[in-house]
Amino acid sequence: MRSGGINWMAVIAAAIAIYAIGIIIYAVIVPQDAWMAMTGMTEDQKAIALSRMPYSVVMPLMTAIFLAVLFKWGQVAGAMAGAKWAVVVGLASAVPAMLYGWTYGGLNTNMTMVDCSHLLLGHIAAGAILGGWK
Repeated sequence: MRSGGINWMAVIAAAIAIYAIGIIIYAVIVPQDAWMAMTGMTEDQKAIALSRMPYSVVMPLMTAIFLAVLFKWGQVAGAMAGAKWAVVVGLASAVPAMLYGWTYGGLNTNMTMVDCSHLLLGHIAAGAILGGWK
C-alpha cells in the first residue's frame, strides 16, 4: 500500500518493531522495580505517566513516518542501507535529544542510557524494515 511514494505497510511494521523493542527492554530486560527506581518518579508522577500511556503509539509512528520520508528523499534502498542511515539519524537527533534531558533535566544516567539504547535499536530496526521492504 503506497501513497505519496511511502510504503505505509512498511511504516506500520517499523512502528510496531520500535514499540516491540521498547516492550522487550522496559518489560523484559530491565526489571520493573529497577526501571521504576531509575526513573526517580514520585507516586504522583507515576500516575501522570501512566495516564499518558495511550499516547505511547505516537512516537514510534512519528519515527517510522519521518524515517520513511527521509529514505524516500535520500533514495535509501535495502535493509542494510536503511539500518545504516537509521543509525545516522538516531545518533544525529534521537540520542542527542535524550542527552539534553540528562544534561539539563537531571535525568538518571542509567535510565538515559536505557532510553538511548531503546531509541537507537528502534531506529535500526525501523530503518532495516523501511529500507528493505519492497
